[in-house]
Parts: sequence; structure tokens; C-alpha cells
Amino acid sequence: MRNMTIIAKYVSIILYITVFSYSYTLAQQNKQTVISSKTVEDAHYDFLKELHGEESKNSGKILGRLGLTSKGLSEYQRKEYNLYLDTYFPDASSDRVQMFVFELNIKEEKWAEAEMNLLKFVYLFPQSPVYKKVIDRGYTLLQEEKYYSSSRDKLIKLLSEAPKSGKIYKRYHQLLLDVHGLKDKKLTDLFELESWNFLQLYPNRSQCSIVMMWLAKLEQEKSDFHPAVMVYEKLMNLYPASKDYSDALYQVARLQQEEFNEYNEATVSFRKFLKRFPEHKYVAYAQYRIATMADKDFDDWSTAVKEYDVLAKKYPHFKYTITSLLRMGAIQETKLKERKEAIQTYQRVYSTYPDSTEQSIEALHRSASLYQKSKQYEDAIEQYMTVNSKYQKTDGSLKSLMKCADIYDKKMDDKDKAIEVLNLVITDFPDSRDAKKAKRRIRKLSK
Repeated sequence: MRNMTIIAKYVSIILYITVFSYSYTLAQQNKQTVISSKTVEDAHYDFLKELHGEESKNSGKILGRLGLTSKGLSEYQRKEYNLYLDTYFPDASSDRVQMFVFELNIKEEKWAEAEMNLLKFVYLFPQSPVYKKVIDRGYTLLQEEKYYSSSRDKLIKLLSEAPKSGKIYKRYHQLLLDVHGLKDKKLTDLFELESWNFLQLYPNRSQCSIVMMWLAKLEQEKSDFHPAVMVYEKLMNLYPASKDYSDALYQVARLQQEEFNEYNEATVSFRKFLKRFPEHKYVAYAQYRIATMADKDFDDWSTAVKEYDVLAKKYPHFKYTITSLLRMGAIQETKLKERKEAIQTYQRVYSTYPDSTEQSIEALHRSASLYQKSKQYEDAIEQYMTVNSKYQKTDGSLKSLMKCADIYDKKMDDKDKAIEVLNLVITDFPDSRDAKKAKRRIRKLSK
């Protein structure tokens, strides 16, 4: 029994020592992990400082021993700088590493990249200890390098007005906004890269939607329409409450119509747009596109007339409304064989838009022609003479008078009225060919 007690004590002591040893070892490991996490960035930055001063071939301390060419060294430096920034931005020594990238691009005479580096540094690191060094170098570069001659003033203005405080994501967005405003095609690829970087860094910020709009439009400008639609749809999925949602939806519908010939899908998208955003600046365009697809792509004449009529009633001052009414009348006249309705549509153009001279004359001529086909000669003459009285001495007026003379002479057998109208042609258009014709006709009719 006594032996069992002694054994139990030894077991207890061994267990205590084992647990203490394990706990101590674990604590030391955790302490080492904390120390390592605090120092690995410093070590990485120290390495980059040496790397930044490295020369090609055998003259340096690190890579020179490897015999790298200038190009090989630059590529390695760029890779390491970007790795650091991807890991630590915007903290630690990101400002200094950004400066390294700027200086590397100057050394390699990559002027567009250097321009973007300079702007990025000034916008994102206004409180950096090396700020003055970088911006002074930047001003000197802009003044001395011919590459910047056409945009020098704009760039200097951006540098002077760059935000000096505020949340970094707001300053980053301002950077993108200002670079976008430069409309410099040489910066397009770099702008696109920075935009995607912004989206990766700050996916929950409200500014993301407008950045995605920029990216989608860049794809459109490159005629990469499918990626553009993907970006627009991603925007609508990720940011459904965004103010940019409406524009994204409209652009998707437009691309479905114009680039993919997906007319059913486009019509659905435009109707969705009209329902959700009835006050949007593009609503008239959306309605017009629905009507033209029914007209030209579906040959659905009844629907086309209905949609053109909606356009005219809701958006009477839209720039395509008058031409839409003329098209509506043409469909009623030629496709639906609705002569009476076509006449009403043409007269609607004149009564609603009398100051649109060319279109009103066209509408009156069309209605007069339909009356003439219906043997309603008095009504036809009334339409033609309305042109003459409202739009005197225009080509439309001359045509109207000649048409009236024909009707009086050939359809109504009223030679006196025909001569009366032909005398108006001679009086109002004395130098025209039709005036000479009118004189000959008068002589013939007077016999």
C-alpha cells in the first residue's frame, strides 16, 4: 500500500513537470510568433532598401553577384516592390516603397507609370516623411521631361490640389476620379489596374459602384462588350441600392439591343428600367428603343404604333418624338392600311409642332396625298394650301402649289382655279423652273 502511494506521488510530479514544460514551450512559441510578426516587415523593408540601391552585373551587394542584366534587375525589383505593397498597403513603409516604384519608373523612362506613381503617392501619403522629397522630384520631372508638355499644367494643378487629409479610401477614390478626368489614353491601362485595386481593397464602400461604371465603359470603348455587360451585372448584384444601378441597367439593355441582337431581352430590360426609374434622364430613350425594336426588329406593327404613341404622349419634347410620329403614320398608312388614322397622325404632327417647319410640311404633304388617294380632293387642297399659307416661299410651298394646280386641272376640271394657283407660283417663285412651267400651262389652259 505504501509503495502504491509513493508511485502515485511520482506520477503526479511527472505530470506537473510535463504540463509546465508544455505550457512554457507554448508560451515561448507564441512570444516568438509575436516577435516575428513585428519584425518581418522591418526585415522585408530593409531588404528592399538594399535592393533599391542594387546595380546590375557584378557591382552590387546582393543581386549583382547573380550577374543580372539591368532589365532583369528592374523586373525583380518591381516584383518585390509590388509584393510588399500588396502585403502591407497602406501601412508600414508603403510610402517609401511607393517612392521606390516611382524612382524605378523614372530610371526606366516609363513616363506614364511614373506619372501615375507620383499622383498616387501625393494623394495617398500626404503625411509621409518623404512627401517633400517625392513631390519636389515630381515637379522637377514634370518641368523637364517633354513627355508631359501637353498635360503639364493639368498635372501640376492636380498635385497642388490633392487632398491632404481624410480617409484614405476617399483620397484613393479622388485619385481615380481625377485621373479619369484627365482622359489621357496613355493612362488607361494604369487607371484600370488602379480601379480594380480599389475594388479589391474597399469592396464595401459606396464609391465602388461608380468605379465599376468606369471600368465597364472602358470595356465598351475597347469593343469588349461581353466583359462590359459582366461588370454592369456585377455592379447590380453587389450594389443594388447604388445610384449607379439605373445607368448600369440601361447600358445592359442597350448592349443587348445593339451588340448582341437580343431584342426580347433588351425589351424586358428597358421595361424594367422604365418601371423602376420613371424619372431617369434616359426614360424617353428607353421608350423610343422599345418602339423601334417592335417596328424594325419584330415587325410587330400594332405594338410599334402603340409604343410610338406612348412616346409622343409622355415625352412630347424628346428629340425623336416628331420623327417617331411620322414613322407611326407611315406604319398606319402602309402596313396596317389605316388611312384615316394615318391622316390623324400626320395632322397631329402639324398641330403639335407647327414650328418644326420641315417635319410639319412633310406631315401635311402626306395627309394631303392620302386625301387625294381617297378622292377627297377638297381636303387634299386644304392641306396643300395650309403649307402655302403657313410656310410661304419654301420648297414645300412651291410643291404644294403645283400639286393643287394638278388637282384642280386633272381631278376637278376647274381650269380657273388651276390658273389662279399657277399665277401664285409665278408671283412667289419667279425665278424657279416651275414658274416657267406655270406660264406654259396657263397659256395652254387659257385656250
